[in-house]
Amino acid sequence: MKEENSSFHLHSTQNPIKEGERISLSIPQSLQKDEFLVIIGIGCGYHAVSYLKSVEDTTKILLLEPFSELEALVGAELKEKLGKVPIYYGWEKFEKLDRSDWMPTGTKNLRIFIHPNYSRRYPDLSKKILSFFQKKESISQNKLAKQEFGRLWVRNFFKHLKKSSESPDSYRILGKTLSPSPGKIGCFVGASPNLESEIDWIRQNKEKLFVLSSDTALGYLLETGIQPHAVLSIDSGLGTFYHFPEHIPENIPIFTWFGGACRIFDLKNPKIIYLSTHPLDQILGAKFYPNAPILENPSLNVAGLAVSLLQSLGAGSVLLKGFGFEREGGKTHCRSTGYERYDRFFIDRKRSLYNSRYTPESRWRTRTSVLEILKKWSPIPILSEIDSNAKNAEAFSGWENSLESYPSSFPGSGQNWRKICSGISELPNDIQILLPRETRLLDPRT
Repeated sequence: MKEENSSFHLHSTQNPIKEGERISLSIPQSLQKDEFLVIIGIGCGYHAVSYLKSVEDTTKILLLEPFSELEALVGAELKEKLGKVPIYYGWEKFEKLDRSDWMPTGTKNLRIFIHPNYSRRYPDLSKKILSFFQKKESISQNKLAKQEFGRLWVRNFFKHLKKSSESPDSYRILGKTLSPSPGKIGCFVGASPNLESEIDWIRQNKEKLFVLSSDTALGYLLETGIQPHAVLSIDSGLGTFYHFPEHIPENIPIFTWFGGACRIFDLKNPKIIYLSTHPLDQILGAKFYPNAPILENPSLNVAGLAVSLLQSLGAGSVLLKGFGFEREGGKTHCRSTGYERYDRFFIDRKRSLYNSRYTPESRWRTRTSVLEILKKWSPIPILSEIDSNAKNAEAFSGWENSLESYPSSFPGSGQNWRKICSGISELPNDIQILLPRETRLLDPRT
């Protein structure tokens, strides 16, 4: 196939079938049950036909040809060769479709393959298409997380309301936002592999910053002799238990939310509760803490929540450490995250741990969009020239002024919560149906 008025060929002029076989070897050969493959740039379909012959399950594959003109040329013939595998022609038409029109339910990860000739010949279009699928994957992941953890969040919310009210001195609420100070720099520490090369810098500059560690990075920081000023933990899953070392210093405060992991509420450390965008958090804020910030996180990444949190504590800017996108031998995390212990329960010969803790290059590249979203949205500057800014930093003191204690009426009875929630028509139905049972945790025992 040749473009009009061009010497560029989409396929080999000598042996396009053999070329297609060679290119098909670069397409992911195995997919997990929750993955969906999109092959972009079909042309005459030599590589697609060769690939489909090599896989058993073709129900998790979609073909996308960006140029609608090709349908009239090869569409009918190619469709016979592809069988039931769907093929879409025309990028502008495809991008207007609803996600449910082409993505199967239950999909958690998108695997994207672009024909190398399309990537070279149409770099701008390829970049645009990649960006489109990256955004679709983020939205899908968020929706799936809500479906999977929604019940757990509601149960944990009322369970932790009850538990925290029994020892209120161990808890504080992030009750207000402090005015930002240009000299106060927050430093959020993630658990990417590059943290291991940045640890010396953190050690040297720790006293000039407010070091907020993710729970995933906590083990490595403590192992290297660095005690962060606080820890941020947001996940509700089992893995959170393994992030916290057995002997975590009890004076490190932990920022979390009422829907967070039960393990955190069992620790003796001070707990600081932030209000999220979850509907129950917003109801709690309106009832007890009208001035409390609702921490937003458009990036859907823990770093986005950390930026919102540090801003509320008075930070004028923020640094991100352990948040790089360069891998070391496929590694996705630094050492001592706790995943080493967590993974022992899932070792079998059906699925290698490589698939869990090591990420293919194509999927890893999609993570970089998080940083782009974060920089565009961030309410405070995200610093890049860290050395020069850190020298001018002032002591990060007074952040505790953003915290408030529990009022005497906190958290209210189960009956009171049911009455309030029944009057909120906008409350999602999946939460409403759980309230009669879960709010009983707050009812007086008879």
